[in-house]
This record gives sequence, structure tokens and C-alpha cells, in this order.
Amino acid sequence: MIVRISPEKRHQIFWTITIVITVFITLYSTVYSLSHGIYEVFPFIYFIPIILFVYLYPAKGVYFSLGMSTVYILLVYTYSGFNPQDVAVSTAWFVIFVTIGVVTSSFAEGLREEERKYREIFENSQAGIFTFDVNTLRLTEVNIKCVQMLKYDRADLSGADLSRIITDAGGLERFVQKIRMSRETGDLELFFTTRDGQVRQVLVSATLTQGDVVICSAIDITARKLAEQVIERARDDLERRVKERTEEFLRVNKELSAEIEERKRFEAAIRFANHKINTLSGITRHDILNQITAIVMYLALIREMETDDVISAYLKKIEDVTDLIQKQIWFTQDYQHIGSGEPKWYKVSSVISGVASGVDKKDVVIVQEVGDLEIFADSGFPKVFVNLIENALIHGGHVTRIQFSYYETENDLVLCCEDNGIGIPEESKKLIFRREYSRNTGYGLFLIVEILSITGLSITETGTPGNGARFEIHVPKASYRLSIATDGNDRSP
Repeated sequence: MIVRISPEKRHQIFWTITIVITVFITLYSTVYSLSHGIYEVFPFIYFIPIILFVYLYPAKGVYFSLGMSTVYILLVYTYSGFNPQDVAVSTAWFVIFVTIGVVTSSFAEGLREEERKYREIFENSQAGIFTFDVNTLRLTEVNIKCVQMLKYDRADLSGADLSRIITDAGGLERFVQKIRMSRETGDLELFFTTRDGQVRQVLVSATLTQGDVVICSAIDITARKLAEQVIERARDDLERRVKERTEEFLRVNKELSAEIEERKRFEAAIRFANHKINTLSGITRHDILNQITAIVMYLALIREMETDDVISAYLKKIEDVTDLIQKQIWFTQDYQHIGSGEPKWYKVSSVISGVASGVDKKDVVIVQEVGDLEIFADSGFPKVFVNLIENALIHGGHVTRIQFSYYETENDLVLCCEDNGIGIPEESKKLIFRREYSRNTGYGLFLIVEILSITGLSITETGTPGNGARFEIHVPKASYRLSIATDGNDRSP
């Protein structure tokens, strides 16, 4: 069985053997020179294996030079008997060898990197690239795109005459003559012949390098030329269609304009009707509240005069019902304004500061760790924080601290409101946001859900009963923005 070795492998084996030989010669020369009392000339021989190794293996050149330098200095120390002068000279040579290894390795690595970069460009280019000798007109290299375009194997074209792919003799002669005269060509249209005999029209750009090698970039424009012909034939038809469409669009546009005007009048009528309804609702609500105030006053007078316990109990129930009616009327006022204004961006820290200053928080400390977070929300967004703070103060028990913070997840941002109160029982976590549940505790949490839902936000309660409540507002990616945090806070959950 015959084993074939690629040219690259043969090249590597040759240089490896060469390096081994030079290392042997260098070490032998060192031992021979030192054993005969020669200390001046032989160190120069070390340059040869170091430079050869760096050329072949630049990434490991520093280690090799360090190893050779170490062997050199150990041999000098051994044969010189640690003579101070020889030690000083050998140490200097040690530094020189290592320095040469570092510098040449860095330079060689840079050259290899540049070579890899251009090789990747050559192989991965979407244009066909080929090179040929300007004197012999023989192809030297072709990239994958060029091989695919011509339907050849790369081995078939390596070393082949240029006329094998450019079969138009006149075009080939003009192409080569232009390169020899001006050393480069712009976009030149040539006819290439593929392996199966098809003729392709190709746009070629070429440059003559210092080594008499011409680098060519080739783009197959056969399909484009055919398309240009089709486009030319279709242009008249397209112009006719455009004219017909334009007339149709003008007619439709006129109809749409009339429809838009009608819609504007309809929207104006709706706004006017809503204004009337809101005004009437406000007046009615104000009148009802006045009547309820009168009822409360009369109930207070009756309780002062009535001593019967049974009647007093009934009066207390009437007062409770009246108070509940009053809360429901105030709720209708808050609920009426949800979604009535345009959503906008709110800076959360400013909203919390404004809300906290208007709430009787007693001795409770409110902590903000929200940075420059902004959230896109309904105009009732500040009421969310009012209700969260009031909920903690009223239902939290021994609350002394309320903290606002946030963290980002893969899908959204979570804004947290935590307190150190008594928390919320597990069985109540899913009920507290319902309107039916809110009748006995106030409509604050139900309002929060409604306000947040306008712009796609949601809220859950995830606290541990006995350790405080924790409300988490989930904000979609499109509904928040923030600057890079400068307060050093951890943003992980």
C-alpha cells in the first residue's frame, strides 16, 4: 500500500528535520568549543535553530528559544567552572537569545495571522478568485467559488493554461495585454467556458503583483445580462401598469380622504359624548357623596340619641354599608380615568419620591434602588405606587421598611416592592387582585392590575408569609429603558 504525503506535510517534515539537524550541530559546536576553551564565536550558531523554529512554529518560538538559551547557559556554567567573566558573557547571550525568540516569534505570528486572514478572504469570498503567472499564463490558484462557477475540480485547474477557461482568444489577448500595460484592469467583461461547455459572461477585475502574479476577481453576470434583457422587455409593460395603478391609487386616495374626514367627525362626536358623560358622572358622584355625607351626619345624631343596643347594632351596619358605598363611588372616579390619558415614559425614582412625599408614612423608611429606570405606562402609573405603599402601611402590620428595586431576566424586567411586615397568606395571594376580594379591603390592588394592563404590564405577589409582602411588576422589554447603573447595586434576583 502506497501512502501519499501532501505537499504541505512534506514541507513540514523537511523543516522539522532541518531544525533537528541544526539543533544537533549547535549543541555539538557548543560542547566542542567549550571543551577547547573557545567562548566567543559559537553563540552565533544559536540564531539558526531559533529563527528556523520560529519560522515553522511561531506560537511556540518563545518556549523554544528559552529552552535553547537554558541549555546554552547550563553548558557554559558546566564547562567554565562558573568563571565570573564567562558567566556574565553567557548571561548576556541568554538574554539576547530569549529576546530574539520573543521578537521574531511575535513578528512571525503576525505574518502568519495576516496570511491566515488573506487566505480566509480568498477562500470565503463570494466572488470567484484566481491567480495566474503573467509570463506563462498558467493558473496558480483558484478559490472554491471560482471552481464551482466553472464546474471544475481544483486539481484540474491547478497549473492549467489560462486559455482553458477563457476560450475567446481575442478577449484573452486583450485582457493580458491590458494587464501588462497598466498592471491592472477595471471591470472587464469576458467570456468563460465551463467544464461542460457552457459559455458564461463574467465581469473580471485584475491586478498585477510584484512577483508577476495576476490576482483576478470574477463575478458571473450571465444571469444579470439575461435579466437586463427581460427587464428591458418588461419596462414598457411596467410603465403601462404603473400608470393604471396610479390612476387607481388616486381614486382610492380620494375615497380614503373622505373616509378619514368622516372618522374624524365621528371621533370628535365620541370625545364630546365622553366629555358629557364624564361631566354628568362627576356631578352625579358629587351629589351622591353629598347625600351620603348627610346620611353619615344623621346616623351620628341618631347614635347619640339611641341607647337600645339592637338598634345601635343596626345603625353600625348602616354606617358600614354607607362607608362601603362611599369607597365604591371614589373607586368609580379613579377607574374612570384609567386609559383616558396617553401612556408615556415615567422615571420610576421620581414617581416614588413624589408619591412618598404625599403619603403619611409615619416612621416607615422607603428605600429606592431603581437607578435611572424608566417605564412606559398609563397616566395612572403613579397611583400604582400610592396603592402599594398604602397597602403596606394599612395591611402590613409592623412595617418599618419598604424597598423598591429591580432586576432583569431573559424575557423582561421585574420591579419589586418589598416590606418587612406580616406578609400575605398563601391562600390569599391569587385573590387579593380581584375586585370581589377588594370590596372589603379597598380597590387599590385591583386598580393596580387595571392600570398596569393598559401597557402590557402585570403584577404578582411572591412574598413569604410572616416575612413580609413582595410585589413583582413584570415589564416587557419594549416597555422599559435604563442607563448603566452607577449605584453599584446588584441587579440579580
